[in-house]
Amino acid sequence: MSVQRHDILGVAFPGQDSRFFLAMSIGGTPELADYGAALLLDGTKTATSSPLWDYADWRIPFAGALSVLLDGRGQPVGIVETVGVERVRFRDVTEEMARAYGEGDRTLQWWRRVIGDWYRNKAARDGQSFSEDHQILWEWVAVVRRGPFTTVQPRPRTA
Repeated sequence: MSVQRHDILGVAFPGQDSRFFLAMSIGGTPELADYGAALLLDGTKTATSSPLWDYADWRIPFAGALSVLLDGRGQPVGIVETVGVERVRFRDVTEEMARAYGEGDRTLQWWRRVIGDWYRNKAARDGQSFSEDHQILWEWVAVVRRGPFTTVQPRPRTA
């Protein structure tokens, strides 16, 4: 079952349930999740990408979606808003997009090499194929709240 953390979103954005999306964690290891969360929180990382096969149910992020950002221990550290989503072929990622990705030396050359290896390895693990012609989901994000968070339980009604 996916972590959603709608309890945190409900406190921060009451009445906006239609904007709530699944929690977000960057990277496939706790160390990478901590690193990705730190880059998002400090504003270095304003974009991320995912293979389309991760969305087999076609429930993809949308502009205006709100997600809880998780660190490597699965703890909420922020809330991000999706400000834009586009499907783009891997080969069509631009220098500007690679810079917004915020990782490595932030160049297109680094992005294609390192993130390309990540996509090829993920495809092999997931039983998928991957080439530079495959479309990926590019997501532009902005941090709208920083943790720590507490959730508030509704008070019981009294007579």
